[in-house]
Amino acid sequence: MAVDPWDSLSAWLIESMYAKPVGFIIELGPSHYIAERDDAKVVCAQVVVLSDGVMMLRRSRTELGHLLLADYSSAGLRLDEWQHDGHFDDCTDGYLFTKDIRLIARTCIAWFRINSGINTTDEIGCSYRLADELPRFS
Repeated sequence: MAVDPWDSLSAWLIESMYAKPVGFIIELGPSHYIAERDDAKVVCAQVVVLSDGVMMLRRSRTELGHLLLADYSSAGLRLDEWQHDGHFDDCTDGYLFTKDIRLIARTCIAWFRINSGINTTDEIGCSYRLADELPRFS
């Protein structure tokens, strides 16, 4: 029985986001895309880990910059409701706050399969980073 590469990508994304520290960022987009060189609109996704197990998923048509969040608190955020209010002053098409890692993985995969002309999982690039920590002394 053949393994569906999209199911494998979903499992990998779930594993990659599970139990990550606050401030962790994972970004996905077409592997051939270079923002400084390509003018074409593409689907890009960014996941930022917030507090209390909440993650923010953002979608755009070009590479997303890293937000300078005042904090990573999830208090008062509307969960599991797609937002497209233009809150972020960049190329963000919309965003979602959720605790559902599977929802994030499946949403990202659907965006790439349906809207960006990506035919195989090999055409998706990924990068991630951890939040910088300040030196603490007791």
